[in-house]
Amino acid sequence: MTDMNYNDLTYWISVAHLKGWNVERINRMAVAVLHENEMKWADFFELESAGWSELFAFTEKELVDLESAKKVLPHASFTAEKLQNAGIDIIPVDRSDYPVVLKENLKLKSPPVLYIKGRKSLLDEEAVAIVGSRKAGSAALEFTDFIAKKSVKEEKVVVSGFAKGVDKQALDSTLSVYGKSIIVLPQGILTFQTGFRQYYEHIVSGNVLVLSTFQPNAGWDVGLAMARNAYIYGLAKEIYVAESDDKGGTWNGALGGLKMKRKVYVRMPEPKEKNANLKLIEMGAVGVDKEGNPVEKVQKKVKQEYLFDQLSETAVGDSVAEYNKEMTSEEKILELLGKGSYTAKEIITELKIDWSSNKIAAFLKKNPEVRIEKGKANRYTMQENETPTLFV
Repeated sequence: MTDMNYNDLTYWISVAHLKGWNVERINRMAVAVLHENEMKWADFFELESAGWSELFAFTEKELVDLESAKKVLPHASFTAEKLQNAGIDIIPVDRSDYPVVLKENLKLKSPPVLYIKGRKSLLDEEAVAIVGSRKAGSAALEFTDFIAKKSVKEEKVVVSGFAKGVDKQALDSTLSVYGKSIIVLPQGILTFQTGFRQYYEHIVSGNVLVLSTFQPNAGWDVGLAMARNAYIYGLAKEIYVAESDDKGGTWNGALGGLKMKRKVYVRMPEPKEKNANLKLIEMGAVGVDKEGNPVEKVQKKVKQEYLFDQLSETAVGDSVAEYNKEMTSEEKILELLGKGSYTAKEIITELKIDWSSNKIAAFLKKNPEVRIEKGKANRYTMQENETPTLFV
């Protein structure tokens, strides 16, 4: 913590866990505060609601949330001290040692703060994510074992989520051949004491890095486990899916990767397996054999067998619809702008959202990734040259 003001870390802890705020909204606020207005967090939190309203486009609810965050700053300071005493590093998103790969893959959806224990340089090494079901079958676990050990031979770091099944197999296989691994927790880092004792030697030797993005004292939670998957994918250059159901964290994570046009490698299922692997392949993932080699051709007969016996088109449609439904209006607008240039009215028509043109204009003007094309009716699109960092 020596290269950043200790008080700044306290503020970052409060900001990163604003109740009801998603990470993109938090990052946009950070851009507005730290860079557009060139303020320090200390100066920002000295303002009252009137000052915040004058400088920033906060809603009434957001102003209440920020007032609450100000009140708990002493508790955040206590947490920062506790983390420091436990040898845990705090890495805010605007710091130089924040992993570039996360920003490249997730952009404004990058977690605002990382809490880590272990050799920090593992975040800069080429990494492979291996994901899959907690109840994975033997074929999936054998695949996981092979890919993990292959990655170690290629001097790559293996990223996994510390759940039963595929995650645990990926970690165990990596460490069995003295490889390096990043464990992405579905909980706060201060609640991982048993894990720290279990992997103490691997952490001390520099082979394991433990990472969390959640409130440090948060216990395990289904919602956190789901959210954690995006960060597993985001830390890696390559993504391998050993086994996926047609819902849940692995499925949504794979869909998210495909929506961001990332290559997702999915193990070709064996004839009688009951999973959604083939459907992910049909949706754009790269099918691979048990050794991770891309399969150029998939027999039509096998495709049809899985299509009709395992996953109906209705079920797949419902899963995609459910995933899209989870996207906020803000996320849908930005995704649309990634496809072209639109006026505010065209955005409303295309997305069928209950926003006014003025609200869309105000939202997009605050977004540093949006380019405004001036005209009789302004048009909006995404910046062509995105940098790997959120901050200029």
